Amino acid sequence: MTQTEQNQLQALESAIMERAKELAQEFHDKANRQRDIILRDAADSLQMAEERELMAIKDEAERHFHRVTQAGELKMQSRLDQLRWELVQTVQSRLTEHMKTFCKDLMAYRAWLTKMVRDAAAVLPDGDLVAQVNADDLLWLSDEWSDLVAEAAPQRTILLADEPIRGLGGIRVRSADNRAQVDNRFEGRLARFAADIQRVILRELFPADISASARSGGPQ
Repeated sequence: MTQTEQNQLQALESAIMERAKELAQEFHDKANRQRDIILRDAADSLQMAEERELMAIKDEAERHFHRVTQAGELKMQSRLDQLRWELVQTVQSRLTEHMKTFCKDLMAYRAWLTKMVRDAAAVLPDGDLVAQVNADDLLWLSDEWSDLVAEAAPQRTILLADEPIRGLGGIRVRSADNRAQVDNRFEGRLARFAADIQRVILRELFPADISASARSGGPQ
């Protein structure tokens, strides 16, 4: 092999080696870029996963807080309702004492009984009527009954029953055939106007409560 051929062969080998180095560097650079992309994508995915997990934890914490808060509010509201009801019952129980005191004021009590008889006579059907009172009222009403009926309902025939009925006070008027009646005893009116009475008590105890009723007064 001549010197010229040897030189050409060395030059070719050098060129091949140089090209191999260039290709190796290109592959190395490309591998580094791919690695960076993979690492960046992995980091982004990890960050997104962490954000989703944190968001889920936050949502669960908020739901738990809402449940605890709502449960606390419901418990407190239930307790307030219970206390309110107990107050209503306490005040309502005093109506009995009020009625006892009212019955002792014979002038006012008689005027009220007259009104109760008049109201009952106005709504009961035509025909004779029978009035019933308790034993205490029967004692003094027997002598005044004719005058009371003349004041209350002169156009009606209303007999005063000889047998007393139970009750704190008031009067029950019924048709002679017992098919219709108006119970204006204390107990009857208390049962009939229970909702109104409770609203009045609530309004007086809790004036800021818009659900309270707007009615007041003594025996009607």
